[in-house]
Amino acid sequence: MTWENELNDRKKTILKSIIDVYIQSAQPVGSRTIARKHDLGLGSATIRNEMADLEELGYITQPHTSAGRVPSDKGYRFYVDHLMQAYQLAYDEAIRLRQAMENSAEELNQLFKRVCSIVSSFTGYPTIVISPQLSESLIKSVQVVAIDETHLLVVLVVEGGIVSNRIVRHNENVEEENIIRFSNALNTKISGKRISTVSMPDTLDLILASDLPGTLISQILDAVKECIRRVESTDVYLDGAANLLNYPEFSDLIKAREVLEILSEEDVIYNLARSAMQKPSLEVRIGSENEIGPMKELSVVTTVYGHEGRSTGAIGIIGPTRMTYSRVVSSILYIKDLINREIMRLFSEHG
Repeated sequence: MTWENELNDRKKTILKSIIDVYIQSAQPVGSRTIARKHDLGLGSATIRNEMADLEELGYITQPHTSAGRVPSDKGYRFYVDHLMQAYQLAYDEAIRLRQAMENSAEELNQLFKRVCSIVSSFTGYPTIVISPQLSESLIKSVQVVAIDETHLLVVLVVEGGIVSNRIVRHNENVEEENIIRFSNALNTKISGKRISTVSMPDTLDLILASDLPGTLISQILDAVKECIRRVESTDVYLDGAANLLNYPEFSDLIKAREVLEILSEEDVIYNLARSAMQKPSLEVRIGSENEIGPMKELSVVTTVYGHEGRSTGAIGIIGPTRMTYSRVVSSILYIKDLINREIMRLFSEHG
């Protein structure tokens, strides 16, 4: 028997009522509360019997210190999959988010930092953003510029305003005009190509075509490789971790510290969103569905964003298992659309 068929309509209605009340109150829910707050046409005794069945089936549990019940991870999963009502962002909420996002950044890194700040403030939950994988983005230009007699600056510019640079230190006696010619030749060879298709130009070919020493050319090409590696690497952004301290689930300082320490680990945050990047739709992981110990106290809602299928990243919202799932799901899907719109704007403005 599947979970969906395990419960009759009455049990589903009571389970939904319990979870709705608990999400708002953070207090164990009793049968009298359900009877009083929800017009189910059922008496307290009937509700109490149904709650006993729900507990036996594993959808709710009873804390040791209370006569009421709280949802289990299984209960939350059934709620998210089958019971919760769609939340429609209010007009002023949507306007506030859109105005905060529109034209708020001049390049992608600024955009992702801005998104984290906006979403964590709006939802009251920690927010993570995984930057897009840019291997299919176009290289707009590469330049080699003399800073002084012993230092060169290599600058790589990619679609979306992404800029990566490296300093090259050398002891060669070179003319600036030779550096300019080499820079132009290098730019001609790799600009306009997708990052994934770029292979460094043959060093011998460039040595023969340039007046620069071969050792310096090799240093420059190594710097370009490092710039490309940096652009291809995935960055992780997090904002609002301390928001968790506002929820009674984390009033225990030891528990709160464990969770905050986990959220400070970049690898952990990346892994939270990595699976989302393999899926085209929304993912909600609840409590024990998370693999890492302290994360079992949390739920994570993630989805992917992207630009014309080329640049794919992920955004996630983290909260207690008692999070307002419906509002979070509606918010993250709306934010996803805003991110896509801003990415398209940046890619358009930067070529």
